[in-house]
Amino acid sequence: MLNKKTFLSLLALFTGGFVPINLIVLSFGYAQYYKGITMGPKVIKTAHEFGEPYMLFVYIPSMLILTWIIFYSKKNFPDLYKRIVVGLLAGAIATIGLDWIRQMGVIASWLPGDTPEMFGKMVTGSSNFSEYYWVGQLIHFLNGASFGLIFTLVFGNFISYNKTVLWAIGWMLIMELGMMTGPPMGPMAGLFGIKYMWPQLFLITLAAHIVHGTILGLLVHHWLGINHTKWLIPFLKDKS
Repeated sequence: MLNKKTFLSLLALFTGGFVPINLIVLSFGYAQYYKGITMGPKVIKTAHEFGEPYMLFVYIPSMLILTWIIFYSKKNFPDLYKRIVVGLLAGAIATIGLDWIRQMGVIASWLPGDTPEMFGKMVTGSSNFSEYYWVGQLIHFLNGASFGLIFTLVFGNFISYNKTVLWAIGWMLIMELGMMTGPPMGPMAGLFGIKYMWPQLFLITLAAHIVHGTILGLLVHHWLGINHTKWLIPFLKDKS
């Protein structure tokens, strides 16, 4: 039987990590694989068919649960609280670095669209800038925060800056691989962007994820401290 700390850790990993990330993957997967639409404005409209109920019945409840876990763990499980808060903050801040690189690709037309705009339109179902833009930005940064949360809960910290940064970059390269092969980018632009803008699309997203991983690793190592070097399983078994 799971103890309370283990249950809350896994629940935080699910609600704060996998639920936000899968909003995009499942919504566009629904449009692209189930409905067979891979290009054009219709793919966003179709993704909205899945994304809207997912937001209402999965995403928002998950964010509320995660918020409760943060407040509850602050008093009862401070080690879990620190991992969650550091992961979210480091991931969100690292997204600023990712965006600095990503915007270069948007300006140069190396990317098929602006990610926050695409997310915002998919979630809101609106083409009104004032309605979709800020929602898209929020979803985008929550995604980045989720990557950080998953990293701190699963990997924790390492004994040196170099090692933490290398593991964080490795984690973000896994995300790069998923982005280049899965929805929405894979079906839209071909594997690694081969059908849209090769190799620029792949190289700009690769650079963006390396920057994200570098910033994430530096912040996690600085903020988390050397008392959090246990990865997920030993961390869950630790009752101290």
